[in-house]
Amino acid sequence: PLAQQAYLKASNTKSGQWFGNSLAVDGNTVVVGAKSESSNATGVNGDQTNTLGTSSGAAYVFVNTGGTWSQQAYLKASNTGSFDYFGFSVAVSGNTVVIGAPREDSNATVVNGDQSDNSSGDSGAVYVFVRSGATWYQEAYLKASNTGLGDNFGYSLGIWGDSVVVGAPSESGAANYSGAAYVFIRISGNWSQQAY
Repeated sequence: PLAQQAYLKASNTKSGQWFGNSLAVDGNTVVVGAKSESSNATGVNGDQTNTLGTSSGAAYVFVNTGGTWSQQAYLKASNTGSFDYFGFSVAVSGNTVVIGAPREDSNATVVNGDQSDNSSGDSGAVYVFVRSGATWYQEAYLKASNTGLGDNFGYSLGIWGDSVVVGAPSESGAANYSGAAYVFIRISGNWSQQAY
């Protein structure tokens, strides 16, 4: 028979965070997105106590050890911005987690571009995090090869091993809001876009 094993909550629970709006599981690892979490922390396990980054979003990693669940990491974007919705989509495969922020605003393209120029509103981004032992770090910052205003890159995503696919439902390369998907692959820790 099925039985509830755990009740998971964010380590910084507040009203309106949307904890659980996305989730993914692989083995003993669960990732939970909270697209409206509002701290202005960046990276891994930063300061969760403020609300200075309205709806910037967060993701939480939980692990099961011997039937006991515990939070292993609190993940934020490397370029946290209000209303980016980091955690709108999440996926996990082994020791790699990918997190979408479809309202991120930079005009960077492809892998590890300049995150500081927010001139392409709601273009979207995806962040790759890797676990080494019990320690998480950001491995890559992914953007479309044709970053465009309002494309919402990162609205959906999936991962299998060293391959990630990212959806951008409002991309307009062929026609307005026709949408697109982007395939990225990792070779020896280096990510590149393989297909559009």
